[in-house]
Amino acid sequence: MAAHFDIAGLGLLDGLEGDARNDREELIAWLLHRGFGIDQIRASVAAPLLLPMNRVLGDDGTLVSARDICEETGLDLELLERLRGAIGLPSIEDPDAAVLPRVDGEAAARASVILALGADRDDVIAIMRVLTEGLQRAAALMRQAVFRSVLRPGASEIELAEAVEGRARGSVAQLGSMVEYLLLLQLRQSFETEAINAAERAAGELPGARTITVAFADVAGFTQLGESLPPEELLKLVRQLADVARAASLSPVRYVKTTGDAVMLVSPDPGALLNSVLELVEAAADEGLPQLRCGVASGAAVSRAGDWFGSPVNLASRVTGAARPGTVLAAQSTREAAGDSGGFAWSHVGARSFKGISGEVGLFEVTGLHLPPRNRRTR
Repeated sequence: MAAHFDIAGLGLLDGLEGDARNDREELIAWLLHRGFGIDQIRASVAAPLLLPMNRVLGDDGTLVSARDICEETGLDLELLERLRGAIGLPSIEDPDAAVLPRVDGEAAARASVILALGADRDDVIAIMRVLTEGLQRAAALMRQAVFRSVLRPGASEIELAEAVEGRARGSVAQLGSMVEYLLLLQLRQSFETEAINAAERAAGELPGARTITVAFADVAGFTQLGESLPPEELLKLVRQLADVARAASLSPVRYVKTTGDAVMLVSPDPGALLNSVLELVEAAADEGLPQLRCGVASGAAVSRAGDWFGSPVNLASRVTGAARPGTVLAAQSTREAAGDSGGFAWSHVGARSFKGISGEVGLFEVTGLHLPPRNRRTR
């Protein structure tokens, strides 16, 4: 079956060499033989070995339109769009295009049960967001546990795909009831959750520190706003910032959390993260938010329960405080990590020392080449 496709010509082996390239080619041929379509494989090119597990977990590859979901559930398009955003799915561009995985649409539509309880729309959105954040955290830890149980040095991608699928098949029937009991427990005792980041696949063993790029974006002049706006308006502003940040955080960029008036994003790909924060600055302005200032740094960090700890986290936070309103300021570490990635203009604005950071840090103001240049000045 795989012989009907030019796997290399379709770009499915790009960036791979030697044994890794052969391993991926064998995996794709195996997936095609098991009935996965080439479009499904292309859409999951970063982790195609998870396709069999995803099918066990409900994603059979069926695509529907947003309007189909609304007609089946009674939800209106505006509410469906808000619900998708609340559970971390991208916005709907064409409501009549059959491009949405049915399983994702059904997940958003489950919110109708909360509406039936009498909750208003804003409460439903908030509840779905909190549930999603808590379940993301649980899913991150579950993925970590599953990978730890199946990873073996030298295992092929097909072997890992079969092992992970087997773990999912053996437990999926119990997952729903487990979540139900835990939710009822938390409803009795009350609950709170945090935004998280997902665990990543590793070869042979789970890594400790990993090289990532971290960004913070906060509201310029937030302290002054706190003196002039009531607390409810400040909370609304922070929630709006979080919503815009989630919308800008498409894989491989992950929204991690909100801390005060700042949001935190991470990615193993510095270029993707820079694109996200540049989009975030633009989107915030379009949404009528106060100007944002963004700081970015790269380096080794450790993930625990979806959060991140390490020097790039601390440095990105410090750099954010040095950024001018409406700009993205990157540390030298990110400039080096991004290398010759296209699409960005870099303006060196000097170096400075930061509290708790060893030595001076070179700083670069970053713009996208599609954006109008900003007025720049050396600090």
